[in-house]
Amino acid sequence: MEHPAPPHRSSSSTLRVLVAEPDAAARRVYVEALRPLGCDAIEVADGREALVEALVRRPSVIVIESRLPLVNGPALCEILRRDSLTSTVPIVAMAPDGGAADVERVRRAGATSVLVKPVAADTLAQEVRRLCELGTVVHPFITSVPIETSIPASRKRIANSKAHMRCTTTNPPELPPALRCPSCDGPLMYERSHLGGVNDRQPEQWDDYLCPACGTFEYRHRTRRLRELMPR
Repeated sequence: MEHPAPPHRSSSSTLRVLVAEPDAAARRVYVEALRPLGCDAIEVADGREALVEALVRRPSVIVIESRLPLVNGPALCEILRRDSLTSTVPIVAMAPDGGAADVERVRRAGATSVLVKPVAADTLAQEVRRLCELGTVVHPFITSVPIETSIPASRKRIANSKAHMRCTTTNPPELPPALRCPSCDGPLMYERSHLGGVNDRQPEQWDDYLCPACGTFEYRHRTRRLRELMPR
């Protein structure tokens, strides 16, 4: 196997990669693949350990398995994105093959990139190297999605116009209401708002909330309804 060349960095800096993978054998393979990059690998087996190490050690890149025990991948991404110490750290999420819901959840939660398992060790190493060279991350949920060249030009124009109308913000025109979790009655934590609509005359706003115990929720201002998005 041809190993990727180490990313360029100053001699005073240390490339630190946090690998959160519940399977010990797979975790060992990933760590060995990252060794040629000259990085200091931090190994953890669950989401709770990953959160502690991420906040204390401040890694250059975080690699997580979407179905981590204790704190799962999507929940971990959300917490890391809210903390100022880790909000811009690139996150590579690994989702199981066929787990389309897992892929969408970690993307919405703030993963920089998602790899579908089984993930070859050299593929992971290449992705870590690429993200190290890019530096800090722009959150995927506020970036535009590339439109495939195979889509007809007319559909591209429609898609582009809709994408232009949509945005994500933490300073929305309508104040997000104070809400409580319908399951545990605990206060919901406001995260961000999405703005969009069919046209300028029918604007829409929907807000994302988090309950640390129960999961994530979405509140739509037009219907005044709260719905669960991702249960814990």
